[in-house]
Amino acid sequence: MCAARLPIRQARGRRRWSRQLFEISKIASYLLAPLTWGLGLWIAAGACLLLRHRRWTFVLALSGFALLWMASTPVVALALAAPLEQKYPAITAAASPSADVILVLGGALSGASPPKRPTFNIGPSAGRVWFTAELYRARKAPWVVVAGGNQPGQEGEQVEAEAITEMLGVLGVPHQAIRIEGLSRNTRENAANSLPLVQSLGAKRVLLVTSAIHMPRAIKTFEKAWSGSGVQVIAATADVESESPRRLLPKMWIPDASALGFVTKLLKEYAGGLALDIM
Repeated sequence: MCAARLPIRQARGRRRWSRQLFEISKIASYLLAPLTWGLGLWIAAGACLLLRHRRWTFVLALSGFALLWMASTPVVALALAAPLEQKYPAITAAASPSADVILVLGGALSGASPPKRPTFNIGPSAGRVWFTAELYRARKAPWVVVAGGNQPGQEGEQVEAEAITEMLGVLGVPHQAIRIEGLSRNTRENAANSLPLVQSLGAKRVLLVTSAIHMPRAIKTFEKAWSGSGVQVIAATADVESESPRRLLPKMWIPDASALGFVTKLLKEYAGGLALDIM
């Protein structure tokens, strides 16, 4: 009886630890956001103002303004994105190497949520779904694995992997060629949960499709999780966003909300890559 309970307790412990890691990673991503730091500096400046520390009030308020200004400018976003996107340059589907499986990561679509949202929504990273279909039509692999579940709070919505499968069908990928992993919530879980699927297909070489800024961290995560499995992961980069203009325009120094969001995503990728190097 006790021996039977031990594996159950261990499984519950692993699930609890997995939830805790997920929550910690989400909190860390909020703490990395320039908006969080900017607001924190302004709150500190307000506290100094109440305490009549005028010099510190000015320094902290100006620091918060400067931080948010720089993090909101397209020129800073491009400068941060370029090193990530250049590590695994994008190439055409025709020029891509052949493999046994094409594995596309979630983060591209929002699943349907009837009746308010009867169909899925296409997100800014949906280019990875398009590129997956291109790779399949170019006969780079006979199988497609879609890895992507819903985040906490999205219960009742269509699982993202199912939405991606629906879009792939419209783009010419037959349903019988697709396998779905719809439980993962982040890249680490993508890697862990998709390995049994690709192994069941007899895969030795896998084309990993994700956005260019995410590819360095994704490759590190998959190589670490799949170490010793005999399955090789190969980058198949999509969603390149850091193409530099021929000259810097004045508007590129003007704060923009989309640039601030992009910089926040980039800082998360840098921090996640550093954490993988340390661990």
